[in-house]
Amino acid sequence: MLKWIAGGVAAFFAGRYLLRLNKASNTIVTRTSLQVNKVSLSGIELKAGVRLQNPNPINLSIQYPFVNLTHKGASLGSSQVKDETIQLPANGEQSFTITIQSAGWLSLIQVLGTELTQKIRSGQKAVLDVVSTMTTKVNGLHYSQQETLKLSI
Repeated sequence: MLKWIAGGVAAFFAGRYLLRLNKASNTIVTRTSLQVNKVSLSGIELKAGVRLQNPNPINLSIQYPFVNLTHKGASLGSSQVKDETIQLPANGEQSFTITIQSAGWLSLIQVLGTELTQKIRSGQKAVLDVVSTMTTKVNGLHYSQQETLKLSI
């Protein structure tokens, strides 16, 4: 009888812990900023600033964030995939600076069009609406968030 009670109590606390982890992975706050690092012959290099905030009272284990940028549904570029796990402290935050390399001028011409690409290459001001999709894993659970950003080039 004592085994059943101990097993029930253990199952209760394990279930409560897993429920907290699931809730914590859904309440993370993400902020993404984007700026042009350089325009070169190989394309555009961007810097994405990603800030993850943990408003929960438990520590979280997150995978290094992956950022993909799209414009009108077509990919502009993405970050490199890193198999790195980072600890996000309870009620804390972590900031990342992620380099994003575009696919090249030929791909940019196909995505942005010749007129806008020519403006960028000649140094004229251009503003794009870019959708940033940040993907990571929080305590082994998939987490993804999209933001629409204005990119001034």
